[in-house]
Amino acid sequence: MMRAAILFVLILQFFSVHEASAQPRRTLLDEGPAGRVVAAPQGQGEALRLRREGRTVWQARDQRFTLFSEGTPVPIGDGQTAIGITGWSGGAYCCWTLHLFRRGPGGLAHIASLPLGKREPAVLRLTPPGAAGIRLADAAFDFWEAPASLAADLHPTIPFRWNGRALEPDLAAMRRPVAEALGTACAEMAAPDDLPPPEERIARYPDLDAAIAALRARDWRRPADQPHPGVEAARLAACLIYAGHAGEAAHLLREAWPADIPGRAETERQLAARLACSPFAAAVRAVNAPRAPFTTARCQRNGPDQTAVFTLGWR
Repeated sequence: MMRAAILFVLILQFFSVHEASAQPRRTLLDEGPAGRVVAAPQGQGEALRLRREGRTVWQARDQRFTLFSEGTPVPIGDGQTAIGITGWSGGAYCCWTLHLFRRGPGGLAHIASLPLGKREPAVLRLTPPGAAGIRLADAAFDFWEAPASLAADLHPTIPFRWNGRALEPDLAAMRRPVAEALGTACAEMAAPDDLPPPEERIARYPDLDAAIAALRARDWRRPADQPHPGVEAARLAACLIYAGHAGEAAHLLREAWPADIPGRAETERQLAARLACSPFAAAVRAVNAPRAPFTTARCQRNGPDQTAVFTLGWR
């Protein structure tokens, strides 16, 4: 029996390796003399290469690359568009990256690689109603209370702007009023057709006092059939931080969290740890006051604070 099991595992590994390697070389984007983007087999996955004049000028690796939204142009702001290609890392529930390319005076160029986390590209809404460009949910805050598919994602958002050469976080647009941070500013990007719009799937609060009062009124001891109130408190705190109100985020957690309920310290540590390792940490620090709460931690990707909330058994 043991030999049969070992043989079965070896067969699965053999086919997974060779299936990936057997993927043909594919041209996903062809702009003629301006350049082309090619996906080619490499190891157990693929390499995505931007080539101009016979040279590779940019490349990335992932398990599999696919043209985003069948090549539909993606608005990036200022009336400009780009073409997206998604990379999938492989593994359960994770993870995708959106690579954006645009033809400019120097030829076809790579302008951004945006981490999508566990959000499937087919259901993404990159530009919400009323926005001019991409608004990205920071995947560093996915899997908030457990390493499971049903775990909550806090999805604090970053608006992007086109600066003429690349996409970058729009610091002016990130600085949002408290009321917006407690409203729809951090709506999720995933917008499947069988669910209401993201803005209708989150609770909204008119001001900080109302949010604190609503959280205090929740049942923190037996949160049946819904996420733990601590998750909602963390979601609001994350959006406040990303809107430039880290001080208000600390105030919300301090005032809303019942004194006899554990988890506030773990939540505060995990917020700081996840932000420290976010690719957008510098932008978030820039929109907050110097050395604001949650903004001074150093990134330790495998540190215990990355999963401090997991130990509370909320999921």
